[in-house]
Amino acid sequence: METEFSFEALLDKHRIIIERYVNFRLPSSFDADDVIQETFCAAYVGFGKLKNKDNFKTWILSIAKNQCNMWFRRKYGDDIVSLEAIGDVADTTFQLDNFVISVLGMLPRESAEILKLTMQGYKQNEIAEALNIPLGTVKSRLHYAKKNFRNLCSPDEISMFEKGRKHMSKKDFTYPFPAEMPVIIIQESSRPFAEIKCLDEEFIIPQIGNKNSEGTYRYPDKKLSLVSTCYVPKAATVHEVPGVKICRDTYNVKAGKLYKNECIWIAQLTDEYVRTLATIVCDCDADDDYPTAIYTFLEEDFDVAVNGNDRVHGRPLLIKENPPKVVDDKIFIDEYNIRYTMGTYDVTVVDKTFETIKFIYVRDNTYVSENYVDTNGRLVLMRRYESVDNIMQTEWYSDELKRSSADNPKLIVNDIEYRLIEDRISEYAL
Repeated sequence: METEFSFEALLDKHRIIIERYVNFRLPSSFDADDVIQETFCAAYVGFGKLKNKDNFKTWILSIAKNQCNMWFRRKYGDDIVSLEAIGDVADTTFQLDNFVISVLGMLPRESAEILKLTMQGYKQNEIAEALNIPLGTVKSRLHYAKKNFRNLCSPDEISMFEKGRKHMSKKDFTYPFPAEMPVIIIQESSRPFAEIKCLDEEFIIPQIGNKNSEGTYRYPDKKLSLVSTCYVPKAATVHEVPGVKICRDTYNVKAGKLYKNECIWIAQLTDEYVRTLATIVCDCDADDDYPTAIYTFLEEDFDVAVNGNDRVHGRPLLIKENPPKVVDDKIFIDEYNIRYTMGTYDVTVVDKTFETIKFIYVRDNTYVSENYVDTNGRLVLMRRYESVDNIMQTEWYSDELKRSSADNPKLIVNDIEYRLIEDRISEYAL
């Protein structure tokens, strides 16, 4: 009879964490599958030597880490990946803004190498060891590389590269969003469905130097309520997994206050997936009464931007056609947290028209996210619907809002009524 401390039971309990760790570290899912099996085999052989079975998770994670390091040594010859290997891995685990890539291409090879490694989060001593050059040489090359980079950039581009965002105006945090919701026209299109990659479902592409804002307009008054600005200032590493740090500042229009670091998270963007590696909560000035808390992907219940029941790989970038069943304008789905495509639409915001794909996410009978992504993979508009039960049970919603929501546009999904609460418009659309 299987006990809770048997190898099979413990492995089953922590399997997702091990598979997630290896998949996040290695650039190829095929190689990850091999390393995962090697990890399980090594753990099975050594399980008898593990005296305290309560330490199983830490123990098998250390085996997974060693197996990943061995994979890097077999492929690249060392734990410290060579410059050529770093470039290879970077193609799938770390992406640069097209602007940055173009500028790097204009720099001498030594300058481009130093800057790229620095942007990937490597420390100067690590670069020195990887390139087999003195630390002083690294510092000297980096100094001149930055100087040459600046000479090729405009002031705004320098600001984006070094700070991860342009400095926000001290006088108007709502720019460029109007106080009243701009005219939005959504028309169904006859264009055939074509697969595209969605890069910024959260209104930000997780690549160093990127910055974008979205304006939130609440129903029914359709007035500007919040302006949130996301920016990507630097690389970050979580449990040996490379990613980037994303910060979000939110300006509350009614309160007239800017909440810096309202949300911080670490994300990894590959050619196939976007993954949340960690979240940092209670870190803004509005949370002084609460300690800063950090959650990472090695926790079983961590939300890694799941895709349906797949809690290992992250959310796929490619939007594939996946229409739900629709009967009498009622939507029926089989899974939560998965994209259901609703066809092609033309979205006009003021005087700009975008050819988009429309898809929805439904999450746990609480809300529906309706998204319009253009052919460049950019999120133009997000509409958020909440279930009637959720609206009525939310304490900070006023009684007036709860009553008036009955007149808002609605969706019926699996016979549950959802009401439109807010539209979020990307700065990209204005």
